[in-house]
Amino acid sequence: MDSRFIVAQNGARHGYAVPYSLATLELLERFYTDICGNVGFGKLLAQGKKMPVIGDRLYRLAGRQVPIEIQPLTYTFALPNLRWLTRTTLSSRDENSQFRLSCLKSLELGHAMVQAGFGKATHLYSMLGEFPPLLIAAEQQGLKVISDVYILLSTERILAEERKSFPAWEPDPPNYDAIRQELLPENVLLTRTQVFICPSEAVQDDLVQNYGIQATQTAVVPYGINPTFFDLKPNPIPRRILFVGTANLRKGIHYLAMAAEQLAKSGYQYEFRIAGNVDTAIVEKNICKHLKFLGRIPRDKIHQEFATADVFVLPSLAEGSAGVTYEALGAGVPVVTTRASGSVVRDGIEGYIVPERHPEAISRAIAEIVEDRSKRERMAIAARERSQAFTWTRYGERLINTLKILS
Repeated sequence: MDSRFIVAQNGARHGYAVPYSLATLELLERFYTDICGNVGFGKLLAQGKKMPVIGDRLYRLAGRQVPIEIQPLTYTFALPNLRWLTRTTLSSRDENSQFRLSCLKSLELGHAMVQAGFGKATHLYSMLGEFPPLLIAAEQQGLKVISDVYILLSTERILAEERKSFPAWEPDPPNYDAIRQELLPENVLLTRTQVFICPSEAVQDDLVQNYGIQATQTAVVPYGINPTFFDLKPNPIPRRILFVGTANLRKGIHYLAMAAEQLAKSGYQYEFRIAGNVDTAIVEKNICKHLKFLGRIPRDKIHQEFATADVFVLPSLAEGSAGVTYEALGAGVPVVTTRASGSVVRDGIEGYIVPERHPEAISRAIAEIVEDRSKRERMAIAARERSQAFTWTRYGERLINTLKILS
C-alpha cells in the first residue's frame, strides 16, 4: 500500500483512532487538528486548567491527549482558534451567531491547513466535510479525498419533520443550510469526496438513496468500544431501564416517554433513568412524568449506571452509530434500539431492533426482556460476547483493510 494519508479532524473524535491506526503502519503523513492538550499552543493553554472561570474549558482541553505515536506528525493552528475565541466572546450567544462563527472557524482552519501543505500525501481523510478549503485544495492537488460520515446526512430534514409533529418540544434551530450557502455555496462533502466511510448501513443507505452517491463509493466500518466497559461487573437492578444521551427529539425521548406511559398503564412498575442533558421544557411535559431525569453524568460515574441497568434503550431517529449502544454491549446490558441508531446489535440476540417512532414496539420489547429473566440473561451474555468484536483495535484493523481495498 504505497499511500500516505493526511488526517484532518476537529477534537478527539474516535479517540484519535484514525490517525493512530495509520501511524502504526507508517501510513500517516500528517495529522491536522484544531487544538489538543499536549501539542503546540494547546499544551500551554492546558496548563491553566485550574484557573477560575475558564478553568473548566481548559480542563477539557487538557483531556485531549494525542497519542505519543502521532505527536511528531501533529499540527495545530493557533490563529484560527484565537480568532474564534475572540469572536465568540464578543458575539451574541444566540444559536445563529454561534453556528456562523463555527463555520467561519472551519473555513479559516481549512485555509491554514492548506498553507501548511500536503507533504508527500496521496490521500486526505476528513470528517464530514470539515475544513472545506482543505478538501477543495486536496482534490485539486490530485489527492484522493476520503470522508468519514459520522451521522445521517438527512438528520436536519428528519428533525424538521419531527418538530412539525411535536411543535412545543424544542425551539426551532438556526437555518443551517442558509448559513452554509452564504459562507460556502459548494457542499464539498458531496462534490469533493471519492470514498465515504460509514459507521452503519443506515448512513450508507441514506447516502445512496437520498444523495445520489454510488454504493461502490461507500464502505461500512463500525466503531469501537471504550475498553473500560469490559471491566464492569454487571449488577442489574430488575426493571431499571437506562437511556444515555441528550434527551431530545433526535434521540427519541418523546417516544420513550410514550412507551413508559403505556407500560405504566399496563401495570408494569419500571424505573426509567435518563442520563444526559435535557431542556426544562421536556422535563415539564406531562407525558414525561414516568422518566427520572438525572442530568449530565460525568464519564467516570456513568459506568455505575450501565452496571445497574436491566435494559438499555435508545429509540433514536438519526445517528451515525451511537456510541452508547456499544457501551451497553460492553457492559453486558441488553439493548432496545432502532435501525437509525446504527447499532451493531442483532435483533433477537443482544436485544431488539424496533421501528423508529413506534412506542408500542419499544414498550413491548422492554417488557419481553424484563419479564423473561432467562431471555434477559441470554441477551446479556450475548451482548458481552458481541462487544469483543468491536474494540478500537479491531476498528483500526477494519478501517485499514477497507482503505487498502478502496485506495
